Amino acid sequence: MSKERKFVGKGKKVGDYDLINISLAKSKLEGNWYEYNGEHYIKLSVGALREIDQYGKTHSVWIDDYKPDATKAKASSNVEEVDLPF
Repeated sequence: MSKERKFVGKGKKVGDYDLINISLAKSKLEGNWYEYNGEHYIKLSVGALREIDQYGKTHSVWIDDYKPDATKAKASSNVEEVDLPF
Protein backbone atom coordinates (compact mmCIF):
# COMPACT_ATOMS: atom_id res chain seq x y z
CA MET A 1 0.00 0.00 0.00
CA SER A 2 2.29 2.76 -1.16
CA LYS A 3 -0.65 4.95 -2.08
CA GLU A 4 -1.49 7.86 0.24
CA ARG A 5 -4.86 7.78 1.97
CA LYS A 6 -7.39 10.45 1.05
CA PHE A 7 -8.75 11.64 4.40
CA VAL A 8 -12.31 12.95 4.27
CA GLY A 9 -13.26 13.48 7.91
CA LYS A 10 -12.86 12.63 11.58
CA GLY A 11 -14.96 11.13 14.32
CA LYS A 12 -15.26 10.83 18.06
CA LYS A 13 -16.06 7.85 20.29
CA VAL A 14 -19.27 8.50 22.20
CA GLY A 15 -19.18 7.81 25.94
CA ASP A 16 -18.83 4.17 26.93
CA TYR A 17 -20.76 3.00 23.88
CA ASP A 18 -19.38 1.12 20.88
CA LEU A 19 -20.39 4.11 18.76
CA ILE A 20 -18.40 6.65 16.77
CA ASN A 21 -19.97 9.82 15.39
CA ILE A 22 -18.22 11.00 12.22
CA SER A 23 -18.29 14.19 10.16
CA LEU A 24 -17.40 14.11 6.46
CA ALA A 25 -16.35 16.91 4.14
CA LYS A 26 -18.62 16.80 1.07
CA SER A 27 -15.98 18.48 -1.11
CA LYS A 28 -13.51 15.64 -0.36
CA LEU A 29 -16.06 12.97 -1.34
CA GLU A 30 -16.66 14.34 -4.86
CA GLY A 31 -15.36 12.10 -7.63
CA ASN A 32 -15.13 9.02 -5.40
CA TRP A 33 -18.68 7.69 -5.86
CA TYR A 34 -19.40 4.59 -7.92
CA GLU A 35 -22.67 3.24 -9.26
CA TYR A 36 -24.08 -0.23 -8.65
CA ASN A 37 -27.60 -1.31 -9.63
CA GLY A 38 -28.72 2.29 -10.08
CA GLU A 39 -27.50 3.46 -6.64
CA HIS A 40 -24.46 5.61 -5.86
CA TYR A 41 -22.04 4.38 -3.20
CA ILE A 42 -18.77 5.41 -1.62
CA LYS A 43 -16.46 3.06 0.28
CA LEU A 44 -14.97 4.49 3.48
CA SER A 45 -12.66 3.18 6.17
CA VAL A 46 -12.66 4.33 9.79
CA GLY A 47 -9.63 3.88 12.01
CA ALA A 48 -8.66 4.87 15.54
CA LEU A 49 -6.11 7.65 15.91
CA ARG A 50 -3.00 6.85 17.94
CA GLU A 51 -3.69 9.90 20.08
CA ILE A 52 -6.77 12.04 20.62
CA ASP A 53 -6.38 15.26 18.62
CA GLN A 54 -6.73 18.82 19.92
CA TYR A 55 -10.49 18.78 19.21
CA GLY A 56 -11.13 15.50 21.05
CA LYS A 57 -11.39 13.44 17.84
CA THR A 58 -10.51 9.77 18.31
CA HIS A 59 -10.98 8.39 14.77
CA SER A 60 -10.13 9.26 11.19
CA VAL A 61 -12.13 8.53 8.02
CA TRP A 62 -10.66 7.97 4.56
CA ILE A 63 -11.66 6.74 1.10
CA ASP A 64 -11.35 2.95 0.78
CA ASP A 65 -9.83 2.70 -2.68
CA TYR A 66 -8.85 -0.98 -2.47
CA LYS A 67 -9.37 -2.84 -5.72
CA PRO A 68 -8.72 -6.59 -5.85
CA ASP A 69 -5.98 -7.77 -8.17
CA ALA A 70 -7.79 -8.68 -11.42
CA THR A 71 -5.22 -11.35 -12.32
CA LYS A 72 -5.85 -13.26 -9.07
CA ALA A 73 -9.61 -13.07 -9.58
CA LYS A 74 -9.29 -14.42 -13.11
CA ALA A 75 -6.99 -17.24 -12.01
CA SER A 76 -9.51 -18.57 -9.52
CA SER A 77 -12.32 -18.45 -12.10
CA ASN A 78 -10.41 -20.55 -14.64
CA VAL A 79 -11.70 -23.80 -13.16
CA GLU A 80 -12.82 -26.34 -15.73
CA GLU A 81 -16.11 -28.07 -14.94
CA VAL A 82 -16.23 -31.79 -15.66
CA ASP A 83 -19.37 -33.88 -16.15
CA LEU A 84 -19.23 -36.79 -13.74
CA PRO A 85 -20.91 -40.06 -14.75
CA PHE A 86 -23.00 -40.37 -11.60
